Amino acid sequence: MSIFPFVDDTESTTSTEELPLYKEWAWDFDLNDFKLNNGKSYLVEGEEAIKIWAYKALITERFKYTVYSWDYGSELNSLIGSGFSNEAVEIETERMIKEALLVNPYITEITDISITAEDDVVNISFTLGTIYGDTEVSTVAT
Repeated sequence: MSIFPFVDDTESTTSTEELPLYKEWAWDFDLNDFKLNNGKSYLVEGEEAIKIWAYKALITERFKYTVYSWDYGSELNSLIGSGFSNEAVEIETERMIKEALLVNPYITEITDISITAEDDVVNISFTLGTIYGDTEVSTVAT
């Protein structure tokens, strides 16, 4: 028991046994739209579903849409036109990616982050560690 009345000293951890199989609607990253099978959208599971969630979380502006909690989305748009140096943009991008994605209990780590900013283009790649395994993520932001 803690000496502070509102601080619980028991550690709360989420194990993989407690998490149900993650599902998400299949997504076409090139068209930025749902994938269809015979004219109908369909569900994917596991690692692919987490990759879709991560993509959507990064492209959704945090605090803009009331349908999402304040934990969902990213603040990457705030870097556009910020006037920061390329080094500062790279550091802030890494922080914002981790902040946006690590709220998901299915995501365990983000490693091998590579961010290069040149002119108006930012190349981003990283390894997304999930409870289902690791997956490579790469994108170009303009």
